Amino acid sequence: MKFARVIGNLVATRKTDGLDGVKFLIVQPLDAQRQPQGEVYVAVDATQQAGMDELVFVIASKEASFALPVEYVPVDAAVVGIVDDVDDRPLYNADSMAWKVFLKQAE
Repeated sequence: MKFARVIGNLVATRKTDGLDGVKFLIVQPLDAQRQPQGEVYVAVDATQQAGMDELVFVIASKEASFALPVEYVPVDAAVVGIVDDVDDRPLYNADSMAWKVFLKQAE
């Protein structure tokens, strides 16, 4: 899964069977610091709720079709979640005494 930002919608008047009622979104992939990285692409909205400027996470490849009501449809990417918050603080504080207990050498 990768972070992406929704930057637009794509409207298709004709779709293959299994994609009726599925929304197409234009997404900008993001790096770990949530900065734009790479080219924009189209992803189907498996959440049915993602909107403009939202931070989402996307899956790609064959697994993208598994997120849709009808599996095995020809899609390359799917939005599978809308991100409310990202807590990217370190998992531990290197100066913390509680952490040093785990690092104590065996005597």
